[in-house]
Amino acid sequence: MLASSQITLGRAGRSDSSPPASCEDGDRGRLVRFEQVASFPTAESARAYFDEWIAFYDGFYNFPDDLPVNIVYGFDSYKVTYCTVDALLPGQAAPDPSLVTGLIAVPRVRGPLSTVAYVHGTSVSFYDAPSNPRIVGPLSDRGESFEGPPGSAVFAGAGFIVVAPDYLGLGDSAVPRHRYFDATTEASAAVDLLIASRAVLAALRVQQNGKLFTFGFSQGGHSALALHRELQRAHVDVVGTATVGGIFDVERWFLSLIERDETPTLPLYASYILLAYDDIHDIFEQTSDAFRRPYAPIVNDLFDMRHFFDDVLGALAPTTRETLRASFVARVTSDRHHPLRVLLRENAVDDWRPFAPIRVYQSTDDEEVPYELALASVERLRSNGANVTVRTLSGFDHVNSWIQAMPRAVNWFRSLE
Repeated sequence: MLASSQITLGRAGRSDSSPPASCEDGDRGRLVRFEQVASFPTAESARAYFDEWIAFYDGFYNFPDDLPVNIVYGFDSYKVTYCTVDALLPGQAAPDPSLVTGLIAVPRVRGPLSTVAYVHGTSVSFYDAPSNPRIVGPLSDRGESFEGPPGSAVFAGAGFIVVAPDYLGLGDSAVPRHRYFDATTEASAAVDLLIASRAVLAALRVQQNGKLFTFGFSQGGHSALALHRELQRAHVDVVGTATVGGIFDVERWFLSLIERDETPTLPLYASYILLAYDDIHDIFEQTSDAFRRPYAPIVNDLFDMRHFFDDVLGALAPTTRETLRASFVARVTSDRHHPLRVLLRENAVDDWRPFAPIRVYQSTDDEEVPYELALASVERLRSNGANVTVRTLSGFDHVNSWIQAMPRAVNWFRSLE
């Protein structure tokens, strides 16, 4: 846990006239540099940006025509390079400092403005991060950013400052693989970007009103509650947190990835968790301890942060059970004290008491995050005294529920201001 003096959002860490492009101990939250990467001067151009993303992905997700999105402002996007810390790895006394990137999107409206910390869902490619504003990109260079365009357009287009970390291992981070579902680094990457954003916004002469919200989709639901918890521990006020399709109990979700076989993306998520947790915690000696052939020899290369999502998915078996060794699956599913299960439990974000309200948007037709798992976590939060409301969506898959939830979250955030 960070000391509150380290997390105070009124400071931007050490400031040098020519800061080095590296991070040292004590540099958490230090701004290294920022650059404008996109500009949408009018509400019409911002809406066109959102609509272009919808058109690009419509063949995959069949979005309805009547999307409830209302974009009223243009905005400018900035890629921010800043300092945070990596996960605490085996044999270390303290985590290493690390250079990371993120996005700040600023609406073209006079302040003071509220801020949304937007924490994104699963990415397996380094360029698929908020700081990359491209909807499409050359295959030899950076491809498209999945969540960056619509997330920034909806929230900045509604008049919120958007602060969105790429996370460790994504964007321009030197960490070789993203620390997937590691609550500590999800939170620290976001906290330290919030700190660094003070210097960016001061340079841009953008005023904040001190009201901070968090929003997360899918893995980002986990990150949003991890961030909210860390801010609360440091006595930083959060006005409200909204999630959609969020995973809060990572252990139960991982077990569901093994049990279910109707959704083709599940083997990717299970494999990603195993590799990321092995990177941090050394949960197996070699990949063949957990993965079947022919996947054991290739799975590390597949998750090198340079493959497309569909390419990774296509190289794995159709189900998680066919991807993993039967003996490994048997040990994990039968023993709740298995080291992996213990680590997954330690990364749960549904066993604490948030002081600020939480709103959970969840579709009964979400094929990746079962509705009943989300409700179980809601009840666990409520049992700790949390004020959690559920807004049930129906008829929407995982991605469509996200697009539906963002403008609803905008309206809820406005009602709390």
